[in-house]
Amino acid sequence: MKLRWPKFFIIACVTSLCGCAGLAARNELVVSSTPIDRTSVSSRKGPSPALSDSNLKRTGFEHQIRRSTPLAVVTDPLSIPTPSELTGPQPVEIFLRRALIENRTVRAARSNVEAMRARIPQVTSLEDPVVSNTIFPFPSNGPQYSLMGYMPYEMMIAQQFPWLGTLRLRGAAAAADVDVAIAELAAAELDVVATIKRGYYDLFFNGRAETILSENRALVLDFIDLARKRYETGSTSQQDVLRAEVLLADLDRELVTTRQSLATARADLAQQLHISPEAELQALEALPPSAVPTAIDELYRLAAFAKPELQGRLAAVARDERAVDLARKRYYPNITLGVNYGLMTKRNAASPAADGRDNAGLFVGFNMPIYHKKLDAGVQEAQARTRADSQLFESERDKTYREIKDLMIQAKAQREILELLRARILPRSRQALEIAANDYRTGNVDYLTLISAWREVLQVELQIAQVESELGKALASLERAVGIELTAQAETPLPPPEAEIRPSGRDASRANILSNRPGPFAPRLLLTEPATSPGTVPERDLPRASP
Repeated sequence: MKLRWPKFFIIACVTSLCGCAGLAARNELVVSSTPIDRTSVSSRKGPSPALSDSNLKRTGFEHQIRRSTPLAVVTDPLSIPTPSELTGPQPVEIFLRRALIENRTVRAARSNVEAMRARIPQVTSLEDPVVSNTIFPFPSNGPQYSLMGYMPYEMMIAQQFPWLGTLRLRGAAAAADVDVAIAELAAAELDVVATIKRGYYDLFFNGRAETILSENRALVLDFIDLARKRYETGSTSQQDVLRAEVLLADLDRELVTTRQSLATARADLAQQLHISPEAELQALEALPPSAVPTAIDELYRLAAFAKPELQGRLAAVARDERAVDLARKRYYPNITLGVNYGLMTKRNAASPAADGRDNAGLFVGFNMPIYHKKLDAGVQEAQARTRADSQLFESERDKTYREIKDLMIQAKAQREILELLRARILPRSRQALEIAANDYRTGNVDYLTLISAWREVLQVELQIAQVESELGKALASLERAVGIELTAQAETPLPPPEAEIRPSGRDASRANILSNRPGPFAPRLLLTEPATSPGTVPERDLPRASP
C-alpha cells in the first residue's frame, strides 16, 4: 500500500524550514558587534573579504564591551578608588588585611567552600520519587477484570532506596571534599600573604633605593661645585668637572630605572589588593628586625602539621577511602518501593458481574548487580586513586621539607651578610669616604679616588637595603612553605615526634590519618580579622567541616 502524505502537512514543513532559515540569517546579523549596512553590502561588486558570507558568522563573536556599559564600569580598575587607610607609608599588616578581604582569588576559594558544603545535603538525600500515569482510552484494548470491570486510568508512585549505609558514605565523601576545599582556601590565603609580603619588600627596597640615590645626587652636586672651585683656582683640570657631570648623569639613569621598578612593585601590590595600579602605595622607611628561626626540625614537624596542601592531601585520601566503600556498596541492590492505583468502572466492562471497585496495589523492585567484572573494576579504580593520593601526599611532604631547608639556608645567609654590611663594611666605607674627601680638598688624592670611595659607600647602602628586602622575602617564602606565621611558633602546639603521618592506601584509616589533629588545620593560620595590637598580625581558625 502506497503511503499518501496530506498536502497541508507538506506545505507546513516547507514553511517552517523557510522560517528557520530566515531566523538563522537574521540572528547572524543581530549578534554582530558592528551594525551591517545591507545596502552597502548589496551594492558592492564581488565578494568582500571582511563582509563575505563565510566571515559573517565569525564576526558575530567579535563583541567589544563599550566603556558606557555597566559591566565595563565595574571591571575598570581605575573606577576603584584607593582606600584612605592605604595612603602614605604603611606597615605590611595593613596590606595583608586588605588583600585577604578583597583579593578575588581568595574570594573565589571561599565561594568554592560554600559550593562544596552545599553538596552534602544533595548527596545525602533520596532521589526524587517517580510518578507515572497510564491512560487506556480504548475499552477494547484496556485492562479488563471480571469482578471489577474496565480500567481507564492507572497511577503509580515509586521511591528508590539505596542499600543501607550508602547515603552516610556519600555524606562522608562530600565532607572530605569540603576539607579539600578548605585546604585550597587556606592555600590561597597563604599564597596571597606570601605574595603581599614579597611585593612589600620589593616596594621597600625600591623606595629605599630611590631615597638613597636622591640623597647621593645632592652629594654629587656638592662634588661638582667642589671640582669647579678647584678648577677656577687652577688646582685641578677641567677633566674632574666633566667626570662629576658624567657621574651625575649616570646617577640620574639609575634613578629612572629605580623609579620604574618602584612603579612595577606598586602595580603588583595593587593587583593583590584589587585597587587601581595608579595607587601611590608606600612602605615604611625602616623594616622591623627579622628573626630567623634556628630549630629546623620543629619547622619540619610544624609543616607536616599545618601546611594546607598536606592537609588537603590527607582529606583527599579520606575521601578516596569513602569512595572505596561506596564502590563496594554497588555489589548490593537498590530497593524500589511503590504503590499503584487503578480507577475502575462498570461502563465498557466486558463482564456483566463487574462492580466497578477501584484497584490498589504495592510495588517492589530492585536492580540485579550481576556484572561483577564491572563492579570489581569500580573497586579497583577507587583503590588506585587512594594509593595515588597517598603517594602525592608523600611527594608534597618531601617537596615541603626541601623548600624549608633551602629557605632556611637563604635566610641565614642573608642575615649574616646583613650583619657584615651593617657592622663592618658600611662604617669603614664611610670612614674611607671622609678621608678621601678631606684629602681631595687638600690636593693629596685625585678625583678618581674620591669618586671610587663615594661609589663604594653608595653600593654598600644599596646592598643593605637589598639584603633586607631579600631576607624579608626569604622569611615570607619560609612561612608559606611551613604554612603558618613564624612569629606564632611559640604559641602553636606541636605534635609529638612519634606522630608522623604515613598514609598507605586502604590500610591508613581516616582515624589514623586525622587522629593527630583536633580538626582541619589545627595550627592557627594567618589573618582576616583586624589586628589586636600595632605591628602584630592577628590570627584566626579556619572553618572546620563536619567529620
